[in-house]
Formats: sequence, C-alpha cells, structure tokens
Amino acid sequence: MSDPALPPTPLVFGHLPLLFGHVELRPAERRLLVDGQPVALGARGFDLLCALVARRERAVGKDELLDEVWPGLVVEENNLQVQVSGLRRVLGAEAISTVQGFGYRFTLAPGPRPTGGAADVLPPRPAPLASVAAARVLVADDNRVNRLLLCRSLELMGHEVLTVGDGHEALALLQQQHFELLLLDLAMPGLDGFGLLALRHADATLREVPVIVTSALGGVAPVARCIELGVDDFLHKPVDPWLLRARVDASLERHRLRQQQAQALRRLGPTPADGALRFDAAVVLAAGLHGLDGLDDPKDRQPPEQTLELVSDWGTLMVDAIAQRGGALLQFTGDTLLARFEAAGTARLAAQDMVALSGQFNDERRLSGQRPVCLGIGIACGPLVVGTASTAARVACACIGAVVGRAQRLAAACAQDAQDILLDDGLASA
Repeated sequence: MSDPALPPTPLVFGHLPLLFGHVELRPAERRLLVDGQPVALGARGFDLLCALVARRERAVGKDELLDEVWPGLVVEENNLQVQVSGLRRVLGAEAISTVQGFGYRFTLAPGPRPTGGAADVLPPRPAPLASVAAARVLVADDNRVNRLLLCRSLELMGHEVLTVGDGHEALALLQQQHFELLLLDLAMPGLDGFGLLALRHADATLREVPVIVTSALGGVAPVARCIELGVDDFLHKPVDPWLLRARVDASLERHRLRQQQAQALRRLGPTPADGALRFDAAVVLAAGLHGLDGLDDPKDRQPPEQTLELVSDWGTLMVDAIAQRGGALLQFTGDTLLARFEAAGTARLAAQDMVALSGQFNDERRLSGQRPVCLGIGIACGPLVVGTASTAARVACACIGAVVGRAQRLAAACAQDAQDILLDDGLASA
C-alpha cells in the first residue's frame, strides 16, 4: 500500500529530454530511446515509466502507480508486474528496483553516460526474447494508426504482416490466402468483427485460423461473445507490445501444436473425413496377439493396468514397424491391428520386422518374469473400401472388403499352425 503521508507527485516534465545514462526519455513526444535507438512502448508502459521517473527520489507504492497508470479502473496487481517486467527488459534489470511489500523505484542516475575509462565498459542490455517461428499475420482494424502500430510490433517480432481496414476485406483475404493468425478489431464499418467471427465460426477452413481480438470495447459481454465464437485471446486497446508478443507467441504455438496433432491423426487414419477411398488391389496386413486368453485363468490373472500396458507397448512397436515400411494404419483395437500397403513385398518386410520386434519384446518380458505373447500376421490382397463410419456418439474408420476377413483369418490361423506369418494363396505363390 502507498504511504498516505506522501501525496501523489504530479507528473510535471519540461520540453527537454531526460537523460539517464544509456536511456533518453522524451515525455513531450512520448518517446523512449535506449542506446540512441527508439524503443516501442505501449501506452501503459510509457505512463508507468513517466510515473516512476517523476518520483525517482523515492519508492512509489503499488496503489499509487495503479491509480496513476490506470485512472478510474479496477485492475489486478499482476498488470503492474507485467508492465514493470517489460520496462526492465528494455532498460535493464537494474533500472527499476523492487521495494519488498511496497512498490518500485526508478534507480538510474540522471545525466549522460560517462565516457572514457572503466565507466565506458557496461554490460550489454538483454536482447528481447525471440518470438516463435515467423508467421503470416493478418491485421484487420479500421483505424490507420492502430494498424501501423500493430504492424510495426509484429514485424519487429519477425512476422509477415498484411493489413486491411474492414471485415469484408479481411474475409476475402482469409478465403484467398493462407494466414496463421488474425488480429481483429470489433468496431469496424460494414462487416464488423462480430460479423466476421460469426462467418468464420460457420466455416471449417476459416476456423483453423486462430484469432486475437484487439478492441477498446469494455465490459464482460464482448469478451464472452468472442469466446463463444471461438476467439483464442482478447487484448484491450491500447495494446501493450509486451503483452502482444506473449499472446501472439502463445496463439501461434497452440496453432502449430494442433497442426502437428492433426498430421499425426492423418497418419493413423488415412481416410479423409468427408469421403471414402477405394483400392482395387489393396495389400492388407492383419496382426494379432495370441495367448492373451490365459489372462482369464485365475493362476495367470494380472491387474488390468498391466494388460493395457502390455498391449500399448506391443502396439507402439507394431505401428512403428508399419510406418517404417510405408504402411498406413487402418485400425488398432488393442490386441489386433489392420494396415494397408501399396505392394506385397513391403508388407512382407514389415511383417518380418514385426516378428523380430515381438521377439525382442518377449525377451524383455521373460527377463522380468512375465509370460511371453505370440504374434500372428496374415497378409491378403483384394478390393478394399476405407471410409469414416459414424453414429450420433462415435466416429470410426471402417474397412470393408473380403480381403479384411481373409487377412484376419490367416492371422488367427498362425497360432494353430505354429507360424508367425501366413499369406493369401495368390501372394504365397507370387
């Protein structure tokens, strides 16, 4: 809490710049230069710096700073901490000290940086943290100054930026070009931000583009409506550059993680969600574990967690062997799986790899005192339809064709014939 005995110091600055070593503050121009180079600060960050500089003869309480920088607003204390951290990254950690349990104090000495001698040797200022990999960003805002400020901040982060002045232009660009992020104002003429979000919400392709709303609208209702329409984040204007960097980096990172997950799912399920694939001569490999029936025997019964761990470890090895040979996993149901190959030769190589991996898997089980499991693989060739079958509660990959049944029967027969791999008649003679 601020000291009631110390009334707020009015912010009175002359027209001359204020020098503090490598830092030059120009309050009249609302500019900050560090080592002679202009540095972009958000409005709140600049106001906070001015408040600390004006009261540099003493420590300033947190409540006093909150009242000065956010007049008439109720904000959380962490907003102040974020702004102080941003200033320290620009000015150097030594520029603002923390007075424990009270507030902060600006500690740089006034005057130009000394020249000559050891005083010239100063530690370099920390460089800004690098953003995530560069992305294509679209900024939609009807205010030209806001567009320029956002564009400059994003370009300094290394991103490629396009700007538009209304929702119709933004929609046209989103439909024509690829973007990894949209920064969207809500109050725009013509098609406003809410209208664009509603159109995006109804379009599966546009929903893939993450959105950060930048708006001066107050209250909870706009934020809640944006969340309902699938917005990733919300920034109030004026946008602070440090918060902008953090939110942009977080949104892009989440977007790329979703893309990686989608790619992994496509590898596991090779069928597009909106259609089906037909193969006139598909090579289908079916693999199954034998010997798990004994788990029902009271003498061999093991906790269900161990059974699930067994099939999970086995499945991981088998899926890897299939992928290494260019196969596409169609189904995996724990102790059985189906895969498709382009050629019988690669399917046979994958089957041999799977047998070898199962042997190593069993060796480890024996060493730990566990019973080995037996693998059976059947390979058949014939017409196959692969598609997505769904009910109101479930979606699954459907594999339809007599070739599936033949491969599964061959895999099951391996246990009876004491074989690891059995091939369809046509493939066995090839």
